[in-house]
Amino acid sequence: MKSLEKLKMRKLLFFFLLAVTIASCSVDDTEKSQEFLLPVEDVMVAETMVMGQTAAIQVKYRRPSDCHVFNGFYIDSDGYNQTISVRALKFNESNCMDDSATLYDAPLNFIPTVAGTYHFRFWAGPDANGAPTYIEFDSVVE
Repeated sequence: MKSLEKLKMRKLLFFFLLAVTIASCSVDDTEKSQEFLLPVEDVMVAETMVMGQTAAIQVKYRRPSDCHVFNGFYIDSDGYNQTISVRALKFNESNCMDDSATLYDAPLNFIPTVAGTYHFRFWAGPDANGAPTYIEFDSVVE
């Protein structure tokens, strides 16, 4: 009698796990969003910063559509050289509206860890030949 109950429990458990496995599979393999780098339009960087203290850098950018959402900054740091661009997620929606006329402002909180002159390069998009262009600033950290 006990072995019959065990067999029934095993069958029940098997069918439960099978149902959960089937329900968790998705036939829709399309990505819900993609990540993009957006060009920087304008930047305000302080000429001097204090080592160990947060410096707010004001970064202005445009979104191509309202389906693009700010997703932080891409920062490539090589010692005193900082290459920066705006990261955005674009949701794959069919009803996106143009948003290129609006200029958005995003603060970049930068904490210099070493005294010296930092060189900031903000990606401003490609030129006519497809080569990257930058808005560049130097800031002295004391």
